[in-house]
Amino acid sequence: MALLDDIKAALRLTTDALDSEVEMLVGAALYDMERVGVNPALLEVDSEEGLENLFVKHAVIAYCKAHFGYDNAEADRFDDSYRRIVCDLLNSAENIAAMEEVPDGESEEEEGEPPAGLGSVPPQGQVVEPVEGS
Repeated sequence: MALLDDIKAALRLTTDALDSEVEMLVGAALYDMERVGVNPALLEVDSEEGLENLFVKHAVIAYCKAHFGYDNAEADRFDDSYRRIVCDLLNSAENIAAMEEVPDGESEEEEGEPPAGLGSVPPQGQVVEPVEGS
């Protein structure tokens, strides 16, 4: 099942009329996770299979449930869930190990500085806590 179909099922959508909105939300969720420091390798979407990492998929679903449609009484709850999942992803051994790998031809970053283009990546071993009300 493709990622779009999985998200539509989670949103209880049976029509294709809102596919462009759902696709935009999926893209926004993936961009947001990369922006805060989740390794892009964990966010890769296979056109046939969708997301390999089920934790990332869970985060995308929570993001979509928080931001889809109007008059969503549960939006804050789903947004909080999304933020907690992203914090767990940032602290995961898989994400930290992927961040420590340096591809051939690239130099190591200065100690204490985040890798270029990844925003505010916490130092290794530092636990990231969600910010209330953001």
